[in-house]
Amino acid sequence: MLDVPLVTYNFAFMKNLFIVSLFALLLSQCGRPDQEPEFIAMENITVSKVTGKEAVLSANAKFYNPNNQSIKLKEVVVDIKVDDRIVGVIDQDMKFKIPANDYFSVPLNASFNIRDLGLLNGIISVLGGKPVRVHYQGYIKVALYGYVKKVPVDFEEDIRM
Repeated sequence: MLDVPLVTYNFAFMKNLFIVSLFALLLSQCGRPDQEPEFIAMENITVSKVTGKEAVLSANAKFYNPNNQSIKLKEVVVDIKVDDRIVGVIDQDMKFKIPANDYFSVPLNASFNIRDLGLLNGIISVLGGKPVRVHYQGYIKVALYGYVKKVPVDFEEDIRM
């Protein structure tokens, strides 16, 4: 038989149960964002460089974080489509802290071949002519305490270069 007093045994068991319960509670409360960040728009789109065949666009992607916790932006992968053709890709790894319950902007760069737009449309658009309908489709990768999630991006807008 055991010579351990019953009170000591119950105290040790309760202590271990409390520690395990507390640990489980902490993990369940801080493991993942409640809601996904929302893509709002691309802002301040400018042509930062034009060479014979290639144009480089700079822009700020605006998002809203509806969570009560700040999260980290790890990656942006977005296809840029014009007339249902992929003309460029944004593929950037980053370490960007996203504030809680706030709007935030992420600076992005994308290069694309002007010929992919069609020669005439490309020249007119880059020189500031008619607006171009642009479709952004891809994802951003966000993280909170080691939990990583891909958030889809699917947005269309008319832009002037």
